[in-house]
Amino acid sequence: MAGFLQAKELNKVYHSERAPVHALENIDIDITEGEFICIVGPSGCGKSTLLRCMAGLEPISSGRLALQGKDIVTPPKNMGVVFQRDLLLEWRNVLDNVLVAAEFHGYDARQYKERAKELLALFRLSAFVDRYPRELSGGMRQRVSICRALLTDPQLLLMDEPFGALDPFTRDELNAELQRTWLATKKTVVFITHSITEAVYLGDRVLIMSRNPGRVEKIIPIELQRPRGAAVQDTARFAEYVVDIRETFRELGIYKG
Repeated sequence: MAGFLQAKELNKVYHSERAPVHALENIDIDITEGEFICIVGPSGCGKSTLLRCMAGLEPISSGRLALQGKDIVTPPKNMGVVFQRDLLLEWRNVLDNVLVAAEFHGYDARQYKERAKELLALFRLSAFVDRYPRELSGGMRQRVSICRALLTDPQLLLMDEPFGALDPFTRDELNAELQRTWLATKKTVVFITHSITEAVYLGDRVLIMSRNPGRVEKIIPIELQRPRGAAVQDTARFAEYVVDIRETFRELGIYKG
């Protein structure tokens, strides 16, 4: 396995007293360094389970999952994670919440203070470094969580529906900011979403998953020029990608619209 992030015949089974639950089946993925991968699929298809396996938070049952050729068995140090809930510590201010990432890895947080301030400035939060999470909007809280994930300059960024709970306007704004940051840093990103348009807008490739058990049914390369402005969503080519993904879900019996 020579790719940056690879899964080969990956299976994940949860065992219970009644019967085993097959969450993931024969997942084969080969992700190139610097690639932006979006994963879409219905609820219960194992998207989040797959991401937790990639993060070293869940063990796989069989097959192989490797980052830069090394099996993932514990959380890799060169990884950052952003969840749907921002998970900010309410008793710590914005700057200290970002510095949590350094503390988690056992680093001296003081050495990362300037880096944290630079990231907060990048996400237009310089005026809020001393504020507490309760004083921030939902979009601002997610910006803080992204800064926290980027603090130690990880090569791999895993994002589990980070903007799913936000209003459409804030979501579009954060999508644009995320794309801008990714273009500047070329992190490898695995991004889970329920939104087909979000996946097409952000992704280099879109992985389509089905459920019972979770499988990768189709991988669609998105050949749209970058940077992608909001207007790209009004183009015929963008619409073709959206229709292609919807048709795949219809064929799988998932999408009824």
